[in-house]
Amino acid sequence: MYFRKASQYLAEELDIKMPEGEVSGTWFVENNLPMVVRCSDCGSTMALPSALIDEDGDIFCSSCVESY
Repeated sequence: MYFRKASQYLAEELDIKMPEGEVSGTWFVENNLPMVVRCSDCGSTMALPSALIDEDGDIFCSSCVESY
């Protein structure tokens, strides 16, 4: 299974560049993206910038990715 950081996934798949460092709430609204997402495996929530996304577009937390 192949995982990408959310910023890499957004850039490659949706042509959306995530700002470096702190991301304001306005940026999420302007790009129609959620600030908080849920792990597809364990159900925990996290900020989108810390999510990892697989080749199918499913979202995972770093703890679950470590188990793959």
